[in-house]
Amino acid sequence: MKEATDKDRTPLGIYVHIPYCLTKCPYCDFNSYGTNGNFPEDEYVLALEKEVETYRSVVEGREISTVFFGGGTPSLFNPWSIGRVMEKITSVMSLSSKAEVTLEVNPRTADKEKLVSLKNVGINRISVGIQSFSQRKLDFYGRFSTPGDCFGALADVQDAGFHNYNLDLIYGSSEETLEEFENDIHTAITFSPTHISAYCLTIEPGTEFAALRRKGKLSLPDDSVLVSFMRSAREILEGEGYGNYEISNFARRGYECRHNLIYWKCHDYLGVGAGAHSHFRSGGESGWGKRWSNVRNPELYVKQIAEDRRAVSVSYDLSRTTALEDAFLMGLRLSEGVGIEDIKRRFGCIPDAPALKHLESDGFILTDCGRLRLTVRGRVFTDELIARVCGAFH
Repeated sequence: MKEATDKDRTPLGIYVHIPYCLTKCPYCDFNSYGTNGNFPEDEYVLALEKEVETYRSVVEGREISTVFFGGGTPSLFNPWSIGRVMEKITSVMSLSSKAEVTLEVNPRTADKEKLVSLKNVGINRISVGIQSFSQRKLDFYGRFSTPGDCFGALADVQDAGFHNYNLDLIYGSSEETLEEFENDIHTAITFSPTHISAYCLTIEPGTEFAALRRKGKLSLPDDSVLVSFMRSAREILEGEGYGNYEISNFARRGYECRHNLIYWKCHDYLGVGAGAHSHFRSGGESGWGKRWSNVRNPELYVKQIAEDRRAVSVSYDLSRTTALEDAFLMGLRLSEGVGIEDIKRRFGCIPDAPALKHLESDGFILTDCGRLRLTVRGRVFTDELIARVCGAFH
């Protein structure tokens, strides 16, 4: 019998991208497309099945620990379609009997009957895109749902038998008050989800919000207000038994999102679907890993899969510098932070103690028990801090 290697034992996740939405939200920079309900479901599912097949040899000997259907709005698809993709995955890959299998749902796109059917085809975790229970905020974010739709969606998830589920919230809208934000948090808690994601609104290039901001037509809370929101969320949720294990994510013990932890810990994942990304920590000519992504346009994706069975648009090997940046960019998002000895061992780095001390005195990081962690203030400036932290290791 072949002895298991460290690579065999590390988690391997599968991400399945469904790019279609009913409408495109003004803040969203994901590879998603508003369709008003018209999309080529059968053709797209067939393409996903064909692409999964191409990875048979790539994943040989590895066990799949998580599957995540993201989007877009995967709950627009028929449960039978999701079942087809799951059947293909399990026929090509070795899926762990304890695998976490998540599907994203938006209010008004899946009722109790549909959710029960999704459970029957192998989905065991649901992530509900609530965003807010405030009609004002839902209108601001361009959502087509109402607070009543949000309440109904969460009730349906529970009635369908899902114990493990997440709900998403967004804060940082124009003129948002701490009271309004805290109301969202307290309302979310009343449903007793196992996981709550509270994301700070970010203005991404190419979005409708970015255009409005550029024209001076979008005002947002300043950083000090956002820090107060973060602190409040942490205080309230930790008081209710939710651990703040990642910048924006809170979970009951044992219900942390295992799929997202694969990203944050830089483990291996395969992405299938239009615009999906893949990452392997080892391999490539550099030895520091490799990364690739599919064409973004869904029609082109389906066409290329039909012709070539692959739709990769970009593929490259990681350099030592990129791998080091990834380790900090992703690892510092976690409350456990980054182990200094782990970085030294993997990259051969020597930490610059005075530089780290300076970052700590500025209130951005903490060094504790041989680990680097972000402070609440540092979490607001995560991307800006990465270069400075990486510069302290050489």
